[in-house]
Amino acid sequence: MSTSENKQRVRAYFDAMGRGDSSLPDLLTEDVTWWAPPSSELGGLHEGREAVLRLMGSGIDLYDRDTPMKVDIIDMVAEGDRVCVEMKLEARTARGEHYLNHYHFAFRLRHGRICEVREHLDTLYARRKLF
Repeated sequence: MSTSENKQRVRAYFDAMGRGDSSLPDLLTEDVTWWAPPSSELGGLHEGREAVLRLMGSGIDLYDRDTPMKVDIIDMVAEGDRVCVEMKLEARTARGEHYLNHYHFAFRLRHGRICEVREHLDTLYARRKLF
């Protein structure tokens, strides 16, 4: 796939996440991996679609479900099968606090599906606000 198509797929991923779309698993390969910083409460390497979906599901309860999350993509750069995204996530926590964190995601795609994600964020801020 072209870099433009890969960027569109990653954007579709964020759109599906924002909507809570049940088709989101179709955007992931069976052997997808997701790495988050070890200092994060949810950190480490999560291997396989089921493990990655469990990771995503465990994060849902950290936020107020009645307040939509706002994902602001600042920049998206692609080369070959890689797409990097700099973004801000604004939400309300399950405890009712305002949350605004900065993220960097490095995606790798295979045949139009996400096969690897590396997530970088301010883990200290996330721990204080969400856990």
